[in-house]
Amino acid sequence: MHDNNEVAHVCPIYLTRTIRGINPAISSPIWLKEKLRRSGIRSINVPVDVTNYVMLELGQPMHAFDCQTIKGDITIRQAQSGESIALLNDTTIKLDDSALVIADDQGPLALAGIMGGLRSAVTSTTCDILLESAHFSPEKIGHTARQYTLNSDSSYRFERGVDPALPQRALELATQMIIEIAGGNRIGQPQGIAPTNPPAVKKIVLRYTK
Repeated sequence: MHDNNEVAHVCPIYLTRTIRGINPAISSPIWLKEKLRRSGIRSINVPVDVTNYVMLELGQPMHAFDCQTIKGDITIRQAQSGESIALLNDTTIKLDDSALVIADDQGPLALAGIMGGLRSAVTSTTCDILLESAHFSPEKIGHTARQYTLNSDSSYRFERGVDPALPQRALELATQMIIEIAGGNRIGQPQGIAPTNPPAVKKIVLRYTK
């Protein structure tokens, strides 16, 4: 993981965890599929279903990458003008240098806080995953989503503001659920950008008489 100080103000917290040895033949349990269905989300596979469930349960968007597709280190950076990415919605967009991306040594893996890319998508044969749980600036995500006319469950939440205390909690819950459902082993402690300058916590005073 490379910490890019230039984007710290739009991504102050970025945590990842590796889980290896997941059984891709195991399907999500009926209760999980039904929870997603009633929320308008299609069941895909255990890692994706769990990250969607955690998003619904806690309000923290997450993403899962297939470890075998990642080349080199993960970096959070501004896109290079002219780069392109094939997204999970089967569209390919050309990026300019205002877009924030999650990238490896070969280029963008995801449009940060909005949508993952096809190259690193978790499939029916994926055994090793990298979970992402982060906090992004609402202004940054909102601007990028409008610029590329992209609306996702993730961008909907991030552009309205997500609790910066949630990434760690969401990562641990998703890890526990994936291992309980599909097996696998967590590798070490969460990696990524520590919250050296997290968003300020607002205090709200409530009067007992009210």
